[in-house]
Amino acid sequence: VSITTSIMEYESDTQFPDYSDQHNWTDFEGYFNYTFLHCDLGLDANVKRVVLFILQLIIFVMGLVENVVVIWVNWHSWRSKDPIHLYILNMAIADLGVVLTMPVWMLEVILDYTWLWGDFLCKFSHYFYFVSMYSSVFFLTCMSIDRYLCLAWAWPPWQRHQHQIRRVTCLGVWVASLIAPIPETVHMKVLPIIEPICLFLAPLEAYDTWMLAVSLVTLIIGFLIPFPFIAVFNVLTAMKIKSLNRPESQKHCALIYAYIFVFAVSWLPFHLTSLLFMLHVNHVSLNCYLIHALYFFYDVIDCIALLHCVMNPILYNFLSKSFKKKFLNAVVKYIPKDKRGEGSMSTTDHTIVIARE
Repeated sequence: VSITTSIMEYESDTQFPDYSDQHNWTDFEGYFNYTFLHCDLGLDANVKRVVLFILQLIIFVMGLVENVVVIWVNWHSWRSKDPIHLYILNMAIADLGVVLTMPVWMLEVILDYTWLWGDFLCKFSHYFYFVSMYSSVFFLTCMSIDRYLCLAWAWPPWQRHQHQIRRVTCLGVWVASLIAPIPETVHMKVLPIIEPICLFLAPLEAYDTWMLAVSLVTLIIGFLIPFPFIAVFNVLTAMKIKSLNRPESQKHCALIYAYIFVFAVSWLPFHLTSLLFMLHVNHVSLNCYLIHALYFFYDVIDCIALLHCVMNPILYNFLSKSFKKKFLNAVVKYIPKDKRGEGSMSTTDHTIVIARE
């Protein structure tokens, strides 16, 4: 919406750099604005910027602290026999990558979406964000599948080679995540309008095609493929745990259903909005006020999707007894030996606490 507003405020005598090799600017301006000239909801952009900045700041601070703690603890317990340890570590690294891009988006909000960091960082910051985003979703998908296989599948070849399979899988996830954002980020450019803006600037003659392709790639590999796997394998895991009739089965099942719920709440609004944008860009008739509202609130919806960087450490680590034990073991390593207990008392206390967990 900031781009649209800037274009609508554009003065006819302003000189733009030569983009004639890509498109006619007059056509490009009209392309972005044909639905915004006849309806206005009167929404306050200043209020939105304040709310958005506060949300981004909360996500940045909490996500940074949580994911650094998760990486630190899991790094110190890298010999852990926990089958999903490798996925949790890699997912925390991916979530931390998303969080580290937050200061860039926060500065954009403060500067009313003015981009001051050049064309390279325009491309790189978006590329880094999407690599981290895709890898986080992929690792979560792999972890959901792996957890069920460990619980319900006793196939000997899998039991013998599961650690090697996980390493290869994690490598494959990072490679796929490095490739997936290229079609979009290759067309991220800085365009001086009233102030320089970083935006997706595909050639106008193929803009519909590019937007459709990019939107479909994001929707398919970011949600339509991962979510069914996450939902189905987590439900199967919950059913398997419930069938064991253990005292804590109900608690574990509730946590597993929370995995599905949090993923859906985080990502469904974002992808649903992107789908409507895709229809809009391809000239499907949609209500003018609806589209205007979606463009206006898109940044907030995108910010809600980033909540997964805060929720993942809580759901997959902080609520886990094994993580608490790993955390205590990691902390004990940094306690000087002469202070671990005058004699052996303190060390014994630590051992008791860890054993009980």
